Amino acid sequence: MFRLEKKIFYFIILILVALSLLGLIFYTSRSIYNQQLSTLTTPVATSSVGANLSTKIRVGLIPVIDVFPFIVAEQEKLFEKEKLDIELIWFGSARDRDNAIITGRIDVAIHDPIGSLMLISNGVPIKIIAFMCCEKSYENNIGFYLIGRPGIDTKNLNISSVAVSKNTIIEYVAWRMLENLGIDPHKVNFVDIPSILNRYQLLIEGKIEYAVLPDPWGSLALTKNASLVSFHQDLVVLVAREDLLNNNMSRNQILKLLNVLNEAIDLYIKNPDKYREIIAAKLMIPAELRSSFMLKWNTHIKRLPESIFNDSLNWLREKNLVSQEITYQKAVEDLLK
Repeated sequence: MFRLEKKIFYFIILILVALSLLGLIFYTSRSIYNQQLSTLTTPVATSSVGANLSTKIRVGLIPVIDVFPFIVAEQEKLFEKEKLDIELIWFGSARDRDNAIITGRIDVAIHDPIGSLMLISNGVPIKIIAFMCCEKSYENNIGFYLIGRPGIDTKNLNISSVAVSKNTIIEYVAWRMLENLGIDPHKVNFVDIPSILNRYQLLIEGKIEYAVLPDPWGSLALTKNASLVSFHQDLVVLVAREDLLNNNMSRNQILKLLNVLNEAIDLYIKNPDKYREIIAAKLMIPAELRSSFMLKWNTHIKRLPESIFNDSLNWLREKNLVSQEITYQKAVEDLLK
């Protein structure tokens, strides 16, 4: 009887030990599982969407006169005063700038209504955030010139061909200037010469009869006895990546940038002579013009007017240069209310 009780006692002890071991194994396994689960569900800052959005704004510029507010702001350290981290990136051509926009290497860029609407229509995720100039002719003294070669008779206009950069703002303003002259653009041969310098040189040498040139090349051509046929006001916008506009922090930074640019414009208007040399150097203004050419500017950056949007879009539609339908609301961001 004693032996039986002893066996039962040992058996119970064995069961208790076994249960303890099973409990320990279960607890350990559960802890490891929880630790693994925690690792999987804890957000990682470097990969979470928006977690590490940089406050730096990379701005793409090309050497056109309209970028002068950026030059003044940099000169006067306005970006630093407003605690803005701005990187100005210069491109030698509009094509290089557009490639940087498409690949996301820049966040904001100076552009024009025609080119920016073509990018948006082609699915590039950008919006027009501001209209720099110009709605009225008095807002500045720069723009686009329809010019005849030196010695040409412009009293009896017979324009059969015009040198432009095709499917760009240059061709758009060429159409509008010809229409204002009572000439049907459909009957004019538009010769594609993308390089501004080449168009200028061929015109001055008399190898082409008419060309459209922006400033400062238009102004320079007039000093070489070329003939002004028509003038079109400046048309310049700023564009920005949509993902930055959808993030409150970067959106506020972009709005601050626009306000800084307006401050820079005010400084320029107050004392244009102070910035003449730095602007001429940065924009490579031809030496012949540096002593005589003075930029006049009388407007602030604002929202793109719907009238300019609609006219630009209608021209693009007529030329079959838009691949999908776009609206003002889709293309324009209302930052400057």
